[in-house]
Amino acid sequence: MKLRIAISILLAVQTISQLSAQYQVNGKVTAKDSAPLVGVNITIKGTYDGTITDTNGKFTLALEDEQATLLISYIGYQTKEIEVNKKTPQLSVVLKESVTSLNAVTITAGTFSAGDKKRATVLEPLDIYTTAGSLGDINGALKTLPGTQPASDDGRLLVRGGEAAETKVHVDGLLAAKPYYSKVPDLPTRGRFAPSLFSGTVFSTGGYSAEYGQALSSILILESNDIAIEEITSLSIMSVGGEASKTWCAPNRSTSAGVAYTNMAPYYGLANNRLDWVKPTEAMNFNFMHRQKGKNGSLLKVFSTFDYGVQEFNTSLGNAFTNIDIEGGSAYINMNYSLPVLQNSCLKAGLASTIDNNRQIAGFHRTVDKELNIEGRLSFNHPLSDAVDVKLGVSDAFTRYRQDYTQLNASTYSNARVDDHIAGVFIEPEIRLSAELAVRPGLRYEYSSYLKESSWSPRVSAAYKTGKNSQLTAAWGHFFQNPVIDYLKYTSNLEFEKAVHYLLGYQTGTLKKRLFRAEAYYKDYKQLISYSEYSNNFYNNLANGGHGYAKGIDIFFRDKESFKYTDYWLSYSYIDTKRHYRNYPDAVTPSYIAEHTFSAVGKYFIGTINTQVGATWVMTSGRPYHKEGDTKYMSRKAPYYNDLSLNLSHLTHIGDHFTIIHFSFSNILGREHLVGYQNIPSASAASGYIQMPILPDIKQFLFLGLFISINTK
Repeated sequence: MKLRIAISILLAVQTISQLSAQYQVNGKVTAKDSAPLVGVNITIKGTYDGTITDTNGKFTLALEDEQATLLISYIGYQTKEIEVNKKTPQLSVVLKESVTSLNAVTITAGTFSAGDKKRATVLEPLDIYTTAGSLGDINGALKTLPGTQPASDDGRLLVRGGEAAETKVHVDGLLAAKPYYSKVPDLPTRGRFAPSLFSGTVFSTGGYSAEYGQALSSILILESNDIAIEEITSLSIMSVGGEASKTWCAPNRSTSAGVAYTNMAPYYGLANNRLDWVKPTEAMNFNFMHRQKGKNGSLLKVFSTFDYGVQEFNTSLGNAFTNIDIEGGSAYINMNYSLPVLQNSCLKAGLASTIDNNRQIAGFHRTVDKELNIEGRLSFNHPLSDAVDVKLGVSDAFTRYRQDYTQLNASTYSNARVDDHIAGVFIEPEIRLSAELAVRPGLRYEYSSYLKESSWSPRVSAAYKTGKNSQLTAAWGHFFQNPVIDYLKYTSNLEFEKAVHYLLGYQTGTLKKRLFRAEAYYKDYKQLISYSEYSNNFYNNLANGGHGYAKGIDIFFRDKESFKYTDYWLSYSYIDTKRHYRNYPDAVTPSYIAEHTFSAVGKYFIGTINTQVGATWVMTSGRPYHKEGDTKYMSRKAPYYNDLSLNLSHLTHIGDHFTIIHFSFSNILGREHLVGYQNIPSASAASGYIQMPILPDIKQFLFLGLFISINTK
């Protein structure tokens, strides 16, 4: 009875309203593709009167005034104003998608990212641990993405024809000057940072933001974890050492600390090794992280890591053995502070410092390197409108390098000193011309006090949305970088090395189901380091006389939908590159480049036994190398590289504690992984040189780990 009365009252009110109204306006609201929009708000400007569209996108609105303005608004679309009167015919309204909608285009040229919600998430931190063959190393997992070069003799990132020094690593936007452990020639190294310390990874293979400088080829941005919400103690027992960490939580803040110990002696005692180890690798690492949120919305992030390690071995160089003895440590401290200001604007300030101290003895050569790097950065991000965001900032990076060299069997002694400030300024707006088109132009200026050299770096990237989940991307820009310290320590009479990037790509799909990406690129190198010869610990005719190019195509496909409980991705890269630099007599393909690279990564979860199994297959064409006496430089090719690695992760409990048992087996096929030859001077050889094969120190690697998480709440 009450319901009937209510309905009668509503009908009566509606009838009275319509009788008092002078006229009615009818219409239909659709999207750009003519699809009707349901629930669109139609209101009379200056009043609270209005209606909404029905399931067909249609509406009827009664009006009293002879003229009125209708406001037509819908989430994700641009609001529209329409003038109406008694003579207004049937309205047909088409709403344009807002440039800030969730489905709007985002610029991804050259970028693979994880944890950045504005871009396609390609690798999450957990992927790094569960990728077979990566051995828990961030760089190991990234080498399964296109554009990178797998190199069993290096371990660092080699991207689109660039040397390892051409890729820079940043933590929360600040430079990590020493992201790898000390590198021994022809032996692989690892990254210093554990994946568990970071919530996301942004990997740009080219055409990156004007916010970053001093990188010719690529940047890797590690985004450290935010405030933790659970107090957890973690214990790890591994075949190569152990780790322990603890996280403390309180309202709006958290603190974490961890310690790790690595000792390769037990493993090297069991595995065949081509090196004669005197003191197998032994290292300690400590990390500390603090997060605190202020009442004004500010966030303070402090991240630090410290390590110390030793190793000593004998290796064959020609007809004799040479003793290599390395000892050193490194410290990295990163502090970031972000503060919301004005409306939707953000001010960020950061300071990072790297201290690196290494002593190396190779035969009778003793070298001590000490390096201090400090970078300060201030940036401001402000939206000028719904369609335009502007980011601008300043930075200063200071480097102090000291090297002392002693020849132990003689009185030879030398030292090198480098002090350099690199000041940088950048501005970069992002302009969303529509929901389908976005453009990001940028300009960066840098000045080096050591080189007394300045550079202007114009850059622009764009994206055009071609469908619901597909888009075209493009980028162009100038990129500059100081020559590496190995050259700077001899002279300041050098210039920035330079590269110009051109990128064009296509992307379709989503990672929830399937994602496909293809990108073509061209890089023009200028002012690369050149010299006539290296003798007596000195470079003759050292200058910026080198040049080169790199061009190719990268293809990536990831599928989480086709097969139940299965996740896999495929990568293929083709590169054509030549450089006429260093002491190369001609423009040739460098020795670290494989023309074709293919990677396949697969993971399958077996729910009945709570176990994930994974496999990684990497195959490349042979790398070029030179043999003394050949008339053509770098004319020979090493065998193709073929590596298959497997892993297994079993989820279980020890008492009430969540536990993972992880096992991995690298190079299960037992391949030699010969990547080239090193020419060693020898008086007994007819050419004056003998060739030593470049091979990994161990052919295969087995790893077993027990990881226990103890939740204290």
